[in-house]
Amino acid sequence: MREITPKVLSERLKDLETEGLVAKRVDASSFPIRSEYRLTEAGEELVEATKHIKNWALKWKISNEICLLQDCRSCKL
Repeated sequence: MREITPKVLSERLKDLETEGLVAKRVDASSFPIRSEYRLTEAGEELVEATKHIKNWALKWKISNEICLLQDCRSCKL
């Protein structure tokens, strides 16, 4: 699995925040300042939708090696 650069991670998190899929919380009480992200309700629903698509693909024997390497937030398949 390839690692993501800090710049790309920051850009992706900003995009997800703009789309309402994650919420950002900044903790400035210590140094360095920390940013924490959590899934919003919409983000949680997207995870569930992704699991349904994955189940469909597995049912119909659609191979997707990339998907098989992902966790899907503790997928129980």
